[in-house]
Order: sequence, then structure tokens, then C-alpha cells
Amino acid sequence: MQKNYQTTKPSDFLYERMGPWPQPSPAHPIGESAAVVHLPLKERIDWWIFIGSRYMLTLFYAPVAYLRGIIHPGLKEVSDSDFLDMIENSMLSKFICDRLDETDKKIFAKFISENSQYAVVDLEPVKVVKTFEGIYASGTKTLLKKDAFNKYSVVAIWVEKTNSLFVQSDGDAWELAKYFVLQGGALCATLVIHPLLHFPFDAINAITKTCLPKDHLLFKLIYAHTRFTLPLENAVLTFKTSLLQAKWWMCYAPYPGEKEGLRELLVEGYMGINNNTSYPKFSYPKRPITVHSKYGEFQDAYYEVFRKFVASVISDIAPDDYFVKCWANWISQFVPGFPNGDEVFKDDNLLNAVSYYMWNVSVGHTVDHYNYGRMDHRKIPLRLRQAPPVKGVKMIDRSKLTTFFDNAKYIMAQILFFDSTTVTSIIDIEYNFEKANHLQAERTFKDELKVVDQKMKAQNMQYIPLEKIARSIQS
Repeated sequence: MQKNYQTTKPSDFLYERMGPWPQPSPAHPIGESAAVVHLPLKERIDWWIFIGSRYMLTLFYAPVAYLRGIIHPGLKEVSDSDFLDMIENSMLSKFICDRLDETDKKIFAKFISENSQYAVVDLEPVKVVKTFEGIYASGTKTLLKKDAFNKYSVVAIWVEKTNSLFVQSDGDAWELAKYFVLQGGALCATLVIHPLLHFPFDAINAITKTCLPKDHLLFKLIYAHTRFTLPLENAVLTFKTSLLQAKWWMCYAPYPGEKEGLRELLVEGYMGINNNTSYPKFSYPKRPITVHSKYGEFQDAYYEVFRKFVASVISDIAPDDYFVKCWANWISQFVPGFPNGDEVFKDDNLLNAVSYYMWNVSVGHTVDHYNYGRMDHRKIPLRLRQAPPVKGVKMIDRSKLTTFFDNAKYIMAQILFFDSTTVTSIIDIEYNFEKANHLQAERTFKDELKVVDQKMKAQNMQYIPLEKIARSIQS
């Protein structure tokens, strides 16, 4: 007879059925994903010991960060080749969309020909940011042209605040426009698309811990990828000292505007933007989104290893498993697009759901932090001290485009939050399997992760070394 809740006892569950559970986000019940705000004391202490304490100790680096800001003020020059490279070969390549919407076509009409292929880097969400006095930001759109070898070239930049189009021959205006694009990339990377790797997955984390018995195969697969995450997410969303608070006295708050506008960027990412093909409403993915770059190839290579591993393990889960159906039903109430109990065993729904979760909270999440955390803060600014360009504008000296104060805050944020933190690595993960075939699947999984790592390294596509990939969201 198959087990159900009537044939189990509280001790069969991690928290005796009284574990964490998601709820509508207290800050924005409609516009943000469900949050988990009531956390087990054990998890909060674990997080403070291994991660929270690091934040506290790192604050002592602030004087050094401010000294670095004084020694190296302002911004560096970003050549046209640098600009394209940052768009094409970093996490910013996630913004490359090969489906121009009607607004894109209208803005860039004079640059578009029927016989060519185009893409757009749309950073429209920045328009919701309410900047501090003397600091500027603007939504932008950048038109890219694709050649026969699938290589891109930059055609033009549109700046929303001035409703102006710029090309490479526009001199200072073009140089300034590039900085606004990169600023928008930094804002949208950290507050629009990257949060989609964080917060929608908290419901899966919490419900798995609470409703699945500890000896269930699905529990073992997912639980190994859940440590540190819920307290971290709660700190980001609710702590008065969170980076999102953007208070003037915070030595680590580099954003250009007030907390209300910054929080709206999270809403733009989760709810999507009407009639904008670059920003659809969040729906639980079946696999990693298509990223038109080597960055995307790197992610896909790892995903296939996860998918193969999960398939070999969940084949031993009965196709009418009572607990899996309950698990799916509860998660589907909080995560849009997640298969419910009637759908979870149809086609590859369970395989897709589990593979994506495990890949996302490890590879997908960590590589974003590792990549962005190593970008040059003097080339991809978060604050700009000159208004968005118009035709013929003269750009002020680059040393004055940001202040030492701006740069110091950015340095601190990179060390504290933007760079990756790996307390427990994916390559050292243990799933606590008992059966020989599952243990062999785990060994094969780790072997194949190593193969991918070496392959990416050989192809100059190792965006993060394997040993640096965390097994869960830890930063």
C-alpha cells in the first residue's frame, strides 16, 4: 500500500509537518512572488554562522573601499569593442532578444532593412527608478545586427529620457549613451532578471521541506539544494539594512535611487511589461531560457547533465505517487506555471520541474554572481552624474561621471552581495541515497559535471570553475 499522510507520523518529516510555508509577499502581495517569512530557528542560526557573519566582518573593509574610490575616481573609457563584448559575452547577454516588438520596430525603423536580422537589448524597466538629486538614469534600447556568422554589431542606441537616437558618429553623446546602457544593464541584471532566479523558488524550497517525508526520493534530490537560501532571501526582502533599502548612510548601497523605485524593478521582472517581448510575465520555465551567446551555451551544457541525472533517479518514483501530487498541488498555488498534481506526471513535467530547480539554484544562480561580481565597476556604473544625452552634448570629464563615494559603495556591494559566495559546492554534494543505482547515478552526475567543466575550459567558455559553483543559493 502506498504511503500517505494517514500512514506517516510527524517524525517522518523534517520539521514534523510544521516547517516553513510560503505566503503572499508582505511588501507587494500582487507584484512579487510568494515569500517565506516564518523560518525555522535552526536555519536562521545556520545562515548567521556561515553567511551573515561574513557580511558583518566585511563591513570593516569599508575604509579601504573608500580609499580605493579616492585613488580611482570616475569611470574608465569603454571602447565600442568593449561595449559589444560586455553585451555579447557576459550575463548581460541575457538581455539580447531576437524578437523585436512593435515599439522597437518603430524606434529603429530607419535602421532596419528587410533582408537583415536584428536583436534588441531592451532596458526599459529603468524608467521606474526614482533617482537621488544629482544622479541620473534612463531606460534604453540598443539595436544589434546579426551577420551570417551569428555575430552581432551595434547599430544604434535609443535613450528614453531624451527620446534620442545615437550612432557611433555622434561623438560624446554616443560615449555617454553607452554608459547609460551599461548602467541600465547593471540595474536590470541585479534587480529585474536575477531576482527571478531567487524568489519564485522559495516556495519550492519551503514546501519540499514541510510536506515530503525525509526518506522520499524527491525530498532527497531537492533538499540537498536548499541550505542557507530561505534566511538569505528573507534578509534581502525584509531586513531594514537590506541593500534594497538604499539609505544614504549605508556604505554598501550603490544604487542611484530610492527604495520604492528599486523595489518596482522586482515587480517589472516578475509581472512583466505589457506589449514588450523582452519582459514576459514570470512562468516557471521548463528549461533555461535561451540566451544568444556563449554564456547561454555554458548554462545549457550544465543543464543537460542535471536533466540526465534527475531522469535516472525519478524513474523510481511511482507515476501516481501520493506525496508528489500533494507537493505539486501546493507549489502550483504559489508558483505560476508550475505543474499541479494532475499535470506533474504527464509528459516530462516532473523531470522538467525538478531539473530546472536544481540547475537554477546552483549553476544558473552562481554563475550570474561570479560573472557580474567580476565586472569592472568603473565600466558598468550604477550611478551617473550627468544627465542623459541629447545630440551634440559634451560629456563631462570621466573622472566626474561618478564620485569616489559612488565607487566606494559599489566596491562594497560587489564584495558583500554581487560576487558569488560558495560555502558548499555542487561537486561535493551528497543526496543521502541508499540504493546502489541511485548512488551510482550520483557518482556519474559528478563525473559528468567535471567533464563539462573541462570542456568549457578547453573552449574558453568557463564562466565559472566547477569548484566555485554553489549547490544552493548562498549569495
